[in-house]
Amino acid sequence: MMRLSVIVPVYNVEKFLPRCLDSLLRQGMEQSEWEIICVNDGSPDKCADILAEYERRCPNIFKIITQENQGLGGARNTGTAQAQGEYVTYLDSDDYLIDGAYSYLLDHFCQDKPDVLCYDKVQIYTNGLILHDPDAKPDGEILFEGDGANAYNRWPLPNVWSKFYKRSFIEQHQVVSQIVACQDELFNFDVFCHHPHTRIVTCRVVRYELGNENSIQRTTDKKKVLRYAEDMFFNIDYIRAYLDRGETEMTPAAMRDINNFLNVYHHKLSLAFIPYGKWLSFRRKMRNLPPYKPVVEGDSKNAHRLAACKKLAGKSYLFYMLFTFLRKVVFYQFLRPLLLRESK
Repeated sequence: MMRLSVIVPVYNVEKFLPRCLDSLLRQGMEQSEWEIICVNDGSPDKCADILAEYERRCPNIFKIITQENQGLGGARNTGTAQAQGEYVTYLDSDDYLIDGAYSYLLDHFCQDKPDVLCYDKVQIYTNGLILHDPDAKPDGEILFEGDGANAYNRWPLPNVWSKFYKRSFIEQHQVVSQIVACQDELFNFDVFCHHPHTRIVTCRVVRYELGNENSIQRTTDKKKVLRYAEDMFFNIDYIRAYLDRGETEMTPAAMRDINNFLNVYHHKLSLAFIPYGKWLSFRRKMRNLPPYKPVVEGDSKNAHRLAACKKLAGKSYLFYMLFTFLRKVVFYQFLRPLLLRESK
């Protein structure tokens, strides 16, 4: 049986894509054990040529799908629909893995077939530099074993690219990615609502790239920021629907996710100088949101973020423009890259 399907959405990442694909080829997997499904989501750069070259080199491992742009969630759904592996995982094409990570995780932590295996990452900032960690070895131990709903209530486990999902489980419960920003949280909320047998391990095998200026999370493009902000309200309503149905098992996680979306909303609006009318509209929406508060013990950070979001919504447009200048120009363009490079 094929053990693993790796879904790699591809869009505007020609600087990072070879590093990602090369790292996959160093995973120590037998040809018959896995497949790599790359979904070219209408990428406007040279990604199609790069993918064609890897498919030519390893036609029995790489499967290339090309489609019109549907966004990250749409690309993931397309790849998942084609997957044949017992487990499905996702890897963003600007990230990469240390050598032998996937074979290690499968051999050491998936023998008794958990529904979800969660592992960890190391953040890097390279802005396109091709890195390889030849001395990094996959290693770790089990941190948690049990009901995924309990785990998700205790810890934020937002990312889909740091997990193996049993394909039969996500098909049985019809879990799909939403076509919005921050779809990882919605996908995982749906997964863990169904109480998967979950194993969390301390293996830090993913190298998570912070230097991709084309990333949706890093964008300061005004149109994209406005769409991103609208998506946050969709995400909040999506999670609120769970609470409105009277379900309570995932209440701590639901509260945490709602507050996280509020924080992301606040963060994104401070990275683009949006017009006054749009700012006023978002301000009204922000102030009219129900006053959800964290219920997880010790979760003071989210409480502080929620208070900051509400406070910002009460400020003037002039204050917003000044705050945006300080974050977008002073911090993100000058101070943050300097601090990240010096911390390496």
